[in-house]
Amino acid sequence: MLSYDALALIPLLPLLGAAILGLFGPKMDRSLVSTVALGTVLGSFAVTAVGVVMIMLNHASLEAVLWTWIPTDRFGPLQLTLGLDQLSAVLMLVVTGVGFLIHVYSVGYMEGDPAYSRYFAYLNLFIAMMSVLVLGRSLPVLFIGWEGVGLASYLLIGFWYSDDAKASAGRKAFIVNRIGDFGFVLGTIALMGLFGTADFVELKKAVSALGSDPELLGAETIRTGIFAGMTVGSVLTFACVALFVGACGKSAQIPLFVWLPDAMAGPTPVSALIHAATMVTAGVYMVSRLGFLYDLSPTASGIVATVGAATALFAATIGLAQNDIKKVLAYSTVSQLGYMFLAAGVGAYSIAMFHVVTHAFFKACLFLGSGAVIHALHGEQDMQKMGGLKRELPAVYLTFGISTLALAGILPLSGFFSKDAILAHALEHRPVLGLMGMAGAFLTALYMARLFCLTFFGKLRHPDPHLHVHHPSPWMTWPLYILAGLAVVGGALNLPHLFHPPASLDHFLEPTMRIATLDASLSHEIMLWTASTLVAGSGLGLGWWLYKDGPSLLIESQTKTGPLAWPAKVLANKWYVDEIYDVVVVRPARFAGAICAGLIDPWVVDGVLVKLIPSVFVRGGGLLLAKAQTGNVQVYATMFVIAAAVVTGFWATW
Repeated sequence: MLSYDALALIPLLPLLGAAILGLFGPKMDRSLVSTVALGTVLGSFAVTAVGVVMIMLNHASLEAVLWTWIPTDRFGPLQLTLGLDQLSAVLMLVVTGVGFLIHVYSVGYMEGDPAYSRYFAYLNLFIAMMSVLVLGRSLPVLFIGWEGVGLASYLLIGFWYSDDAKASAGRKAFIVNRIGDFGFVLGTIALMGLFGTADFVELKKAVSALGSDPELLGAETIRTGIFAGMTVGSVLTFACVALFVGACGKSAQIPLFVWLPDAMAGPTPVSALIHAATMVTAGVYMVSRLGFLYDLSPTASGIVATVGAATALFAATIGLAQNDIKKVLAYSTVSQLGYMFLAAGVGAYSIAMFHVVTHAFFKACLFLGSGAVIHALHGEQDMQKMGGLKRELPAVYLTFGISTLALAGILPLSGFFSKDAILAHALEHRPVLGLMGMAGAFLTALYMARLFCLTFFGKLRHPDPHLHVHHPSPWMTWPLYILAGLAVVGGALNLPHLFHPPASLDHFLEPTMRIATLDASLSHEIMLWTASTLVAGSGLGLGWWLYKDGPSLLIESQTKTGPLAWPAKVLANKWYVDEIYDVVVVRPARFAGAICAGLIDPWVVDGVLVKLIPSVFVRGGGLLLAKAQTGNVQVYATMFVIAAAVVTGFWATW
């Protein structure tokens, strides 16, 4: 472990940028605003890159102990420590690298917005908080960043707060994430009660001392402490499941996924940065970071894998029926996050992080490309009103097409290698979940082909015949080229072992996690690649055949009055999950609130506690004191002696 105090600069630089832009931004020239915003993030990327080089040269992780945050006797001093190891280095390069590209894109996208400086202040704040989340070397420090990115997400989703719908979307995201955060807190408390620490390094040492057999842990009883009488395995499972509830909130998994599609109300670059490339992968990062705990709890790992596979398939079905280009990408993100959790649930943590990286490349490119399309069509997001844009937006068409193929999992693009590795591990360890993943892969290719064809092929279907298409500036196109290039070559980061790569992400991450291996021969691997390619290719081919000339008349006839009308309506309405939550959760909560406001508050709080009880005590006490004022000195002396005796007795027995 090497000391590297410059680690503190990674979150501090963008935090300083956020403070400068928040305080002085409205009075600053826009070019200066851009310089501050981009410069601070680029500085964070540079410090991260230097740290990664130090890790590779010294084969040791880095740390910066800032100060003792909370001195405690039972758990030892809780220190505010930042750490950069192989795992955090991977995500920090994505956060600062892709984050910088999205900042560059935002210069062009937000050019005409009156709240230009406020936007970049929020964006810098997010980078700072995400850096704390990734670099935090204990769960409490990670939780600071966890809550910080939630705040930044709320501010950016509701950035155009004068629109009630957008402000409501921000509140929804904030509240749903708080539900998940409750699980995070419970899990952290459970781990601190069980092991006496929440520091990742100390936790790993404590777990190593326990052994690696889940059956033995399930039989070992805790003798002292708050969990006395319970088994180590049961408490560990509770902690892991509770932490996963937090991950479900932050990473939009069933049942807490409902906030992410509504989060598309924010500016499109925000969707690319927060709701595709970085923040929503925080749950995957946290589970991978604590993989040594999940390895000891087959129950918790099974829950992670099952929820991930179910979310991957469930969200993909919804993506088929959405017409808002950003909503399709939002449900695609929910689905891909499910694949990441599927990988983590079967113990392939390095593969989960590999998909985090590749997904950041092609999904950020897709979101930024959709932003360019929306910008070109003066804010239009309905794909039914698009079409024919490949001639008007050739740069967007090219980069969007590459990223679409990468998301579908077409060889040799990056998405193929990460998705194929997930499916391979899932099929080996949990075949049913692996088949669910294959079905989700087919649907992914189908809805992405639909999106691509409706947007770029056929004729422009916009209702305004005199529409002038805005062409993106170089600020917007260059990040697209770079991200599309990364989507092409990103698979080389972790080529399958059959290729005998000289270096790989698996090898790089090995000091921080257990690396899962496959018992697969060359022929088996080739069969899986063939099946995966056929699944993705058939989805793309079907989508192309149906939508290459615009909205499919066949699909429309079957979904409006035909046998597919009811399923299409269910999918278009997102399986009515929001409506179910409204009936089961929101309305009862509002009813309880109305009772409190109409009955408990005026009658109990104001009536009894504020008016009745004080008046009784004041009047009653006044009458008693009035009777005590007799003017008799002997009575006063007796009362004084009694009071002194009571006080003395109290102190003597305390």
